[in-house]
Amino acid sequence: MNKAVTDRFAEYPEDVRIRLEELRSLVLLVASDLALGEVEESLKWGEPSYSVKT
Repeated sequence: MNKAVTDRFAEYPEDVRIRLEELRSLVLLVASDLALGEVEESLKWGEPSYSVKT
């Protein structure tokens, strides 16, 4: 995970962080299942964002 994203996740309350980590796992799983390539994690407007190059 991108360091900036890791730091942002750590700022959320635990119950929210757990749900966001589940959502992150789902994003990565779907991208893998669809063979979209590497998922880039970053912050957009201070919040975690995920994108692929395809």
